[in-house]
Amino acid sequence: MSSNIAQNISNAIPPVIKNAVPGFVKKFYREVFYGPPASPSYKINGTHSFRKERLLMEKLHKTGERFIPTVLDFPPTIRIETTTRCNLTCTHCPNSVLSDVEGFLEDIDTGVYKKIIDEVAKEAPHIRVRPFGGGEPLFRKDMEDLIRYAHEKGLTNLSLNTNGTLLVKSRRKKLIEGGLNHIEVSIDAATPETYLKIRQSKLFNRLVENTLSYIEEAKAHDSDNKIDVSFVYQKDNQHELEMFQEFWTGKADVVLIRDYHQHNNLVDDHGRHNQQSFKYRHPCPYLWDRFIIHTNGLVKFCEYDWKGEHILGDIRKNTIKEIWQGENFRKLRQMHVDGTFDYPYCKNCVDWAEPKWW
Repeated sequence: MSSNIAQNISNAIPPVIKNAVPGFVKKFYREVFYGPPASPSYKINGTHSFRKERLLMEKLHKTGERFIPTVLDFPPTIRIETTTRCNLTCTHCPNSVLSDVEGFLEDIDTGVYKKIIDEVAKEAPHIRVRPFGGGEPLFRKDMEDLIRYAHEKGLTNLSLNTNGTLLVKSRRKKLIEGGLNHIEVSIDAATPETYLKIRQSKLFNRLVENTLSYIEEAKAHDSDNKIDVSFVYQKDNQHELEMFQEFWTGKADVVLIRDYHQHNNLVDDHGRHNQQSFKYRHPCPYLWDRFIIHTNGLVKFCEYDWKGEHILGDIRKNTIKEIWQGENFRKLRQMHVDGTFDYPYCKNCVDWAEPKWW
């Protein structure tokens, strides 16, 4: 980012936030709004945990002021649910609950996908675009083609999340050569036994081999390629946390330790290892830092709304920019700034302390 842009952003930050947590402000705007490759967390080789950092929001509350985020003209992150189909039935994932629901398993229309990519290419080709959500993206046989299309349109920050079991050699090669910049492999275990318990699969050794091979091949192709591995910390795997960190540190660029989510009660609390005890509820970052497009083209505001029941727009009828700057988003953001949280889906949220502003 140029120094002029950085200065303009700095000038827009409310003084109360600057005075309260100066170091946090720089980190917040740099990492959340602009992401990798500028994000420092993607330049280190080690373990990164989100759980310790959320206390900073509590610190802001002690100033007596509510946190008022800045709305950018265009979403910092676009998430496109390219498919809701999956080859695993993980115990902590709503897909396992919803896969039998009529109409849930579907792919986004390729024409709609291209419309989204074309607008991003025109408006903000540097933002993070994540063509996955609700399912395993590699379940789509044409995922490599979708990545290549976006890359050839000039997008420079393409990110994918996969369970790794389908990341075989032929597909690794096409993804890497097609322009994928970042991949996160969700693993959640350090042994086949725990993997079987959580992910209901005996493919642990295959996914580890696939992931290690991807790291080697991606780095050989382009040293700027980033590969993360993640671990949803829960009762069934907490005894393997250190083992997981030790194995992957030095291999993956970032080792992510994520909290267990109930996805607004789509899954129960069987895996939650601690109870939420945060009294101050901050505005949800999802309304400011991401734009989520369901497989049917409808735009939802929450990662946890797997059914796509709370809609703020239709990408088939309007542009990303029109919806992002529209009245539906504006009203909902204002509720969160005011601290009312009256919208039914937000009011009943059991995971509100989990989404991070960094």
